[in-house]
Amino acid sequence: MAEYFFWFFLILTLYPYVIYPLLVSVWSKVAPRAWTKGTEQPTVTLIVSVYNEEGVIQRKLDNALALDYPPERLQIMVVSDGSTDTTHEIVGACDDERVILKAYQRAGKTACLNRAVAEASGDIVVFTDANSMFPPQALQMMTRNFADESVGLVTGWTRYRRSGSDVEEAPGAYARLEKITKDAESRISSCVGADGAIFAIRKELYQPLEDQDINDFVIPLNVIGQRRRVVLDGDVYCLEEPSEDAGKEYRRQVRMTNRTLGAMRRNLKYLVPVDFGSFAFFLLSHKLLRFLVPFFVVGTFFSGLALMTSTLFYGLAFLAMILLVLAGSLGLMGYAQSRLVDVCATFLLTCAGQAVGWFRFFTGKKDTMWTPQRS
Repeated sequence: MAEYFFWFFLILTLYPYVIYPLLVSVWSKVAPRAWTKGTEQPTVTLIVSVYNEEGVIQRKLDNALALDYPPERLQIMVVSDGSTDTTHEIVGACDDERVILKAYQRAGKTACLNRAVAEASGDIVVFTDANSMFPPQALQMMTRNFADESVGLVTGWTRYRRSGSDVEEAPGAYARLEKITKDAESRISSCVGADGAIFAIRKELYQPLEDQDINDFVIPLNVIGQRRRVVLDGDVYCLEEPSEDAGKEYRRQVRMTNRTLGAMRRNLKYLVPVDFGSFAFFLLSHKLLRFLVPFFVVGTFFSGLALMTSTLFYGLAFLAMILLVLAGSLGLMGYAQSRLVDVCATFLLTCAGQAVGWFRFFTGKKDTMWTPQRS
């Protein structure tokens, strides 16, 4: 029985990170469903969500104003969730009529977005953050996808570059996995979720969210619910400075897990294959089973512990688990560094954050407010 549980939990642990990405990648090559890209330049509202961003907001404004897009077709809306620093003054000092400030009382990012989108003038609404810098062609690359009427939302991805450097850092294993998986899902039907730093939606498809909703997960769900596609365009990206703050990433995982689980509970209909076809399978594999990995890891560990003295194979397997945990722990503490160590450290951090996110979800805790922590 212990042997059965070991393989059961091990396969479930590997499934979201190894088996599923391979499966969906092959599927996307066997039965791809392409979408049309055009040259249209619809009116765009770029919404920049901010909370106390005085350190980066001027750079973001300069970046947005320098985008290669017809000026008369671009509105830049800075949406402040009750900022108390000099963010409002910096935005107010901008004399370009394309820039407008929407300063709301502190209510949480999602509540502010509900109000801001209703006031946006663009046919396409682009969501981004203050520290996410766009290359000049970003808006053109995004809007070209809306030439296909079946496409309702387009997401990009995040690349990393340190301030003052022209050299980009190689994305981590998790970021590479996300891009590969979402790209494959998009080629089949729709990808699961968007990159909150850079995604665009047809304004007509935006539906108001609940305050506790995680916008870059629920907005795409709502688009799919309206029978439009959510796709990743691999040529669309933004640039951010990398963060080496493990504590920040842990807190992000806790918050993201808690809010996503709440959103999934309110949107269980998307897991029904009869209604949502392949996307239901993607949602189960990409999100729900991935969030269950901490429980699968515990099951693998204890069943491996029970089997470690039965055969040499299980003894070595259990030793390998101990070494991987040790490598990840040393990586998190800064005592070791390598690609394998980084993968182990990221996995441990993610599992820990997800476990605490589950606890907060089961105990009814809601993470509505946001406080960006810049490195």
